[in-house]
Amino acid sequence: MKKKKNKKDYPKKSKINWKVVIYSFSGLIFLGLMFFIDWLFIIPAVIMMWLNQKEIMKK
Repeated sequence: MKKKKNKKDYPKKSKINWKVVIYSFSGLIFLGLMFFIDWLFIIPAVIMMWLNQKEIMKK
């Protein structure tokens, strides 16, 4: 017999980490600027990636 899953079996929804969302979005913007305007926009994109990774690993 299969066991029915109760609501207790499902993981709780975690809160949205807005810092990670903002860092990711700004990193994507800098990557777009790198392709369309100047290749030097890769520097802030890498910085955003580093900050994002630092924030994710904090948990």
